[in-house]
Formats: sequence, C-alpha cells, structure tokens
Amino acid sequence: MMIIKSACISHNYKISNALIGFFLLILSLNLVCINGCAQANPSLTFNAVVQPYYKYRKDGKPGRAVYLAFKGDRLNEAASIKVECNGTTEETDIPKNEKGLEGTTIMLPAGAGLDKLCQARVTITTAKNVMYQSVFVPVLKQWTVYIYPHSHVDIGYTNTQEFVRKLHMRNIDVAIDIAKKTQNYPEGSRFVWNPEANWVTENYLKEASPEKRKIFIDAVKKGWISLDGDYANVNTSACTDEELLRLFHNGHEISAVTGVPIKTMVQMDVAGASWGTVQAAYQNGIRGFFIYPNIGTIRDPWEHRPFYWVAPDGKSKIFFLQALPYGFGYTIKGSKIGLHKSQGNDPSLDRIVTGKPDENFVGDLVFDEIAKLEAKRSPYNILVIPWALADNALIDADLPDAVRNWNEKYAYPKLIISGSQRILDDYEKRYGDIIPQVKGDYSEYWTDGLGSDAKRVGEYRRATENIVQAETAWSMLNYTKPAPRKLIDSAWQNCLLGAEHTWGYQDPKAPLAKQIEQTKASFFENSLKNSQELLNLTFNTIKSAASNKIAVFNTLSWARDGLVTLSKEQSKAGDRVLDEQGLEMPSQRLSSGELVFMAKQIPALGAATYTVTTGESKLKNGCSISNNTLTNGLLTLHIDPENGDINSLKEVKTGQEYVDKKSKYGLNSYRYLLETDTANIGSKPYNIKLKIKDNGPLVASVVVSSSAEGCNWLTREVKVVNGQPWVDITNILDKISTPTKEGIHFGFAFNVPDGNTRLDIPWGTMIPEYDQITGSNKSWLTFQHWVDISNNETGITWTCIEAPLIEMGEMTANVLGGAHGRKNWYKTLPKTQTMFSWALNNHWGTNFPLEQGGVMNFHYALLPHQIYDAVATNRFGLEQNRPLIAIPVDKAPAVKNWIKIGNPNVLISTLKQSDNGKGMILRVRSVSDKPEKVLLSWPGGKPRKLYTCLADEKPEKPITTDQTILPLGTISYYFEM
Repeated sequence: MMIIKSACISHNYKISNALIGFFLLILSLNLVCINGCAQANPSLTFNAVVQPYYKYRKDGKPGRAVYLAFKGDRLNEAASIKVECNGTTEETDIPKNEKGLEGTTIMLPAGAGLDKLCQARVTITTAKNVMYQSVFVPVLKQWTVYIYPHSHVDIGYTNTQEFVRKLHMRNIDVAIDIAKKTQNYPEGSRFVWNPEANWVTENYLKEASPEKRKIFIDAVKKGWISLDGDYANVNTSACTDEELLRLFHNGHEISAVTGVPIKTMVQMDVAGASWGTVQAAYQNGIRGFFIYPNIGTIRDPWEHRPFYWVAPDGKSKIFFLQALPYGFGYTIKGSKIGLHKSQGNDPSLDRIVTGKPDENFVGDLVFDEIAKLEAKRSPYNILVIPWALADNALIDADLPDAVRNWNEKYAYPKLIISGSQRILDDYEKRYGDIIPQVKGDYSEYWTDGLGSDAKRVGEYRRATENIVQAETAWSMLNYTKPAPRKLIDSAWQNCLLGAEHTWGYQDPKAPLAKQIEQTKASFFENSLKNSQELLNLTFNTIKSAASNKIAVFNTLSWARDGLVTLSKEQSKAGDRVLDEQGLEMPSQRLSSGELVFMAKQIPALGAATYTVTTGESKLKNGCSISNNTLTNGLLTLHIDPENGDINSLKEVKTGQEYVDKKSKYGLNSYRYLLETDTANIGSKPYNIKLKIKDNGPLVASVVVSSSAEGCNWLTREVKVVNGQPWVDITNILDKISTPTKEGIHFGFAFNVPDGNTRLDIPWGTMIPEYDQITGSNKSWLTFQHWVDISNNETGITWTCIEAPLIEMGEMTANVLGGAHGRKNWYKTLPKTQTMFSWALNNHWGTNFPLEQGGVMNFHYALLPHQIYDAVATNRFGLEQNRPLIAIPVDKAPAVKNWIKIGNPNVLISTLKQSDNGKGMILRVRSVSDKPEKVLLSWPGGKPRKLYTCLADEKPEKPITTDQTILPLGTISYYFEM
C-alpha cells in the first residue's frame, strides 16, 4: 500500500556541483572583461554553469555541457566561443540574434569530466569585447538509468480484490499492445511490462483464451513481458520454511508454459525481508532480488548499494538491490492525474495517455539521485527507478515516448525501460567483482499488521503446519495414490494470500472496507479449512467411526513422546490405555470429560496403536497442586494470586529459578496499552480468581480467571505434565471490539543472566542485533517456531503457536499510525532476557482493520534447559507446532517407513509426493553451525532413482554417496522406488 505524502524532489544536483567545496570556489575564476568592454556594453557578463548530463557533440560522441547564462543584458551580436579543456581547444561561432540571447549551451571536448576533474576555460569574443571565465567541471559518470514499469499489486487496497484482479489482468493486454506499437522505437524506449506478482500472471493464464495465451507466451519470449518469480508481495518473515518455498512455486509452472526461465524476484512496498528468503529463493533458482520499499527511513543504509545476500548456510547467495521507493511515480505524475483515473475507476480508460509525455517525468529525480550518488563517490553508474502512477494503477502509456525524447535530448543519463533480468545482468557484468557480500536478517517493518486480525493469523499459522503434516502423512499411508494436488495447491495459495501484505482498504472507515476485509479474512479461514480437509482425506482410508483403538502418528523425523488428548466419545471404552504389547500408558480423565494419555516413543515418520479399555489408570503419583504451586517431578511453578502471573518457575533438580524477581512482569503477565501510553506500563488484569482444573496425576492445571481492560473476560490456564520438562499455557480472551488504538501484550521476564536471544526464522536462526543488517526493524520481531534465551549454563525455549510477533526488553511496538510513527522506531536493541508476545493491535490508520473482537486463543510453551542445544530447541519448537495426530482405527495401520536420518543435527522439513506424481520429495534442514553428514538410510530398500534437486523438483545429480549438508543448510532430494 502506498502511504500518500508530500514529497519534495529538489534540484540538488546544482547544489552538489557547488559542493565540490571551498577549494573549487577559490580556484574558480570570475568574469574578466577587457579590450573596451566597458565602452561596448559594461552591463553584459556571463556565468558558466556545468550541466548534470551529457549531450551528443557534433562528432557523435557524448560530451559534457556548460550553459552560458548572460547577465545584465542579452548577447545581441555575433560571437565566437572558445573552450579549452584538458589541453584541447574547440571553437563555436554564434550568429547575431536580433532579439539577443539570454544564454546558450556549449559542448566540452569529448571525455571532459568523465573520470577526473577538469578546468574549462571559456572565452567569448565579439567584435568589441573579449570575456573570459574559468569553471571547474566535476566528474560525472555516464549513467544508465533503468526504469521498471509496473503497477503495484496491492490486492484490495484501492478497491475490491476482484476489481484489482481484473485491472491487473487487463494491464497485461494493454502492455502487449503498447509493446507491439513501440517495437520500432530506438533501443531503450521500447515498452517492457513487469506484472510484478505472479498472482497476476497465474490469473491471466487461467482465464485467457488459447489465442491470448499464445500471444502472451510470445510476448514473454520477445521480452515485452518480463516476469519475476514470486507469487505476491508477502510478509516473508511470517512464513514457515515450506511456505516460503511455495512463494515461487507457480513461477516454475509459468516458466514451464512460456519456456523462459525466471531468475529474479521483486518485493514492492514491504520494507525488509526475512533472511530465510535467500535460501528459499536460491532453492528456486532465483539469483536476483529487487526491493522497492515504501518508507524513507530505510533508504540511507542500502539504497543503490547492491550486495550479494548470503544465506545462513554461508554459501548460497543472491544479488540484492534496494532501489528507490516505488511511490515516486505517484508523487511526480500520478498525483497530477488523480487516483480516480489512474486506478481504473473511469470505464472509458484502459491506459493513461496525456499527449504530453515529457511533462511530470523523471528529470529532477534522476539528476537529484545521481548528484547524491556522485557526492558519495558511488562505484556504480546504474540507477534503478520503479515507475507506477499509483497502487493498482493503469499503465502510463506515455512512458515510451518520454524515454525516447529524453534519449534524443541527452546522451547520458541514458534511460532504458527494463525488467529485472536485464538490470541483474548489467550489474553483474560491470560490477560482479566488487559487489560486497552481506549476511544477516533484514527484519521487516510491515509485520506489525499481523496483529490486526489475531484470530485469523492464528488459524493461518496452524494451517501452514497442517499442510506439511498432511503431505508427510499422505506419503506414509497413501503413497500408492495420487496426492490431492489441487487441494494442496489451494491450501498453500490461501496461506500466501493471507501472508500477502494487503489487509484491507485504504480507508478502513469507508463502507467498502468491510467487504475487502471479509475477503482477506476468507484467505485465512480457507487456508485452515483446506488444511483440515487435507488431514481428513489423508486419514479417511484408515479411520473408524467407532473404535477403541487409536493410531498415533508422528510426522517428524525422530522418535518422540507426546500427550494425546481423546474426546469423551473417542474414549468412552474406559480410562486405561494399553500399547501394542499390552503395557499400560499413563492416563487421566480430565474435568472436561476428555481422556489424556502419554504416548511413548512414537517412531520417526511412523505410528503406534493404542487400545482404550475399561478400568481406572494405575498411575497414582505424578503431578500435583498445592497452595497455587504446580509440580510434575521436574518443574515447580507458583502462580501469584494477586495478579495471576507465574512468579516462580524452578527446576527441581538444580533449583534454578527462571523468573526474574526484579521485573514487574513475571511470566505470562497481561498488559493492555491504550493509545501511546508513554509510561509504557499498561493496564493489568484485576478481580483475579484461581481455580484448580485438573490435579494430576498425569496433568495438573490451574485456570486464572480475571477481568482485564480491553476484554469482556480473560482466562490463563497453566498446565504441567508428569515427567515432561515443559510448561503449557493457554490464554483465552473475549476481546471487546473498539477502534481506539490499543495493543495486548503478554510479558515474560526470564532469569537467564547475560543470556543471548536466538529466533527461529525460515531456513535459519537469527540473533537480534548481531544477525540484523543495518536498517532492520528493532521495535518488533517475527519468529517461526521458537525463541530461545540462553547463557553458558542455562536457558529457556519459548514458543507461541498463534502469535508470531515479539518485543524485546520493553513494549517497544507501541508505535501508532503504522509507518507514520516511524520516528519512534527503535534503532538498537539492548541485550535483554525479557520479552513480550505482541498478541494483537490496531495501530495502523490505513490498510488494516480498525478493530477486532471476539474470543481468541494464544498457546505458549516454556522449556527450561541447561546450555543451548540446537537439536533439542528445534525439536521442541516443531513438536509444539506439529503435535502427534490421533486417529481411531479398526486395526494397526500399514505405514510406509521410507527414510531414516542418522544424524540428529539434520531434520526433515518435508516428505511428500512430487508434484508430477511419479516420485517423492525429501527435504532436510541442518540445525548445526558446522558441516554435517546427512546419514540417510532406507529401511524399506534403496530407491531405484535418487537425485538432488532444487525446490522446482527437477532431478539434478544422481546420489551415490552420503551428502554433506552446509551449516544451517538444506538439501532437497527427488527419488523413485
């Protein structure tokens, strides 16, 4: 979305020339008149002003231009102008002008001012006068300016999602028409269109007639349409590993249709991108990433400063360029046309044609930006400018003529209408050897919007995990049947449309806003619905409507224990649970009527079958509650009856206290912040009531009920499980809907002295500050499966399933107005062991819902531990997000045991049927900071075909030996049995 604001594009190039410095001012020579100057015209003088461009000289070579501005009077007689520069002298004759000249432009000798400072000595001789001036010509490179024409894809910001979809599809037809009409234009001014997001192209190809598909494919082959590889402008740090890979999935399908490979991606509007994007892009054959942000605060660090962005594995890398913010096209021209016309609301228009292409064009912007880069001594002479008249705008059909006219007028800067691939190729060809390498997370800013619809974001978070589990379980159970590919694709598409950066209408108060918000909400709701349908389809072949046998499935790549919860109906046979050998499992009938039991060591990518039978559980000792203190043999925790916070959490064996007693927050402390709340305290819950819900022996839980500002009611349930070293927390609140600016935060103040924080991000791990590149967001961060705070002796791993936003140290995200509050964004993060789950907010004034209400759930889990162990931490995070799946069955299911990973540092990210239905895809991820052997083995026999592949699933190298995986790296395999 575009934040429309005033912008001043000044003539700083003139100032920059002056800023050559005091040294040049001293050396510059002023006007000198001799030989009767006073007698002829004593008022006539001139100034020589160096111009910020090259023009073509008479010999056809580019040359620097100097404008001679006459002062005091006009030049009204014939003159000869001599220019001496770098030892070369050239003369030009000017005929008499009856009206007199106010000024004239002269060309310097070829090469002057190209690579070194030069002095130009100008002599003007008339019949009666001789005038001199000397001017220093600063260096000006011969710049190439690439213009990237596009219409920013903001799915719903300016009109309904359907209106926006049709507008962008029509833009493709218009673009092909303009490209066809300009193919005889000079090189550089021939039209090229960038659809920006493959959501547009996908929809176009679905609805195009065979004839239009053929025309489109031909246009792509000719370069009239230039495609980038990502589906939409998404909040990449909100994505999971596999979801981020899916960002490029339909790019492969489109490339297969056109026969043209896609090696670039763009990110419009969203400020920043997850470090994991590098690995995901690289795995999908992407080699260039162009970002065109909306806000100015991140311009300085990286704008026009390309780098090779290196993935956490230390080897995979892609070219990265942050170009100008995409809103300049609106500021310069679109605002003059008006949003009603430019955004397609006039049915008589399918493009914008003014008949005056040179008006409201990029001249001032180009000269201003080049002057800045010259002053900074940029080693590059390439400038990239996006050109869109507004969000979801019609095409500026004036562009080819504007570029043609410019290039006829100027030799340099030379304008070229282009797509991303040409820009990438030019940068690498010219500067590949000097472009630096950079590692780190470019933590996003727009992710605060994830809190604007907390309920549905939670649904989406669950959906992304369900899809992976369903595909893995399908490979275990239904490997002989084609996977439901359309349903899988639909589920992922809804996830990506949920993560897409547009959440609502530009004016959330307008009647149209509700319709747009409801459509956006449907993406989240359908992602969860699709994922649940996938799970049902996967297990329907073995599911029994009424059985006392329960098959428990583990979709992860290591054996694991887990608490299984059965409904009252599923467990009506009794309170005892037996395993396949007849051994009784620990179980307990809960106050809710549900039956829970502890499943032991469910095999990796496997299942175990249990039987519910009559009688009472033999488990007598385990968890217990006394005086608001819960214990399970490994941990004890105490709940403060005055505020409902956990004010003590200890390991029984070591006595280690994990609550910072000096903090005002404790663990799981509710805070409600209204407006700016500059005191940064927040409202606490009140009317606290503690009630024992279940008192062991397998499960012990206490429910803290209270009143709370911003809610009709709040409950916080704290639970421990016998023999399990973690704490489970479920916070449920009934949110009061209000447009008043607000935020709900849950605080966790840990006692881990001098502890370092690590975040699980897509395809990597990130340490705040240390792993954040300059300009990254520090006010809030986004995690995938876990956050860990550890020192050299102890630590704690934390996760929240539904809410992906955290704040470090204080409630640092209390910034109102979205980007308009950017002056308050944090520039640095202190080392801290206090963190907050930023559950929800309505801080934005545009694009996001004004309010949210209803019942919402937030699930947390805490794992105290000794020193940081990457394997244990990642396993805990994945186990919480991908729980065991319990299915009633008539008999033990036949489960295909495909693969075993012998290295605990290597986890399976996904195991699924290949898209072509002929084979299987295995993707593994290392959590180690050093190279590791995968140690892949095949319990059911070796596959007849085994290859490495990228995320496009195309077989590459045949595998004959065990693979070495890079630190924090990933490997994908394609195999057939």
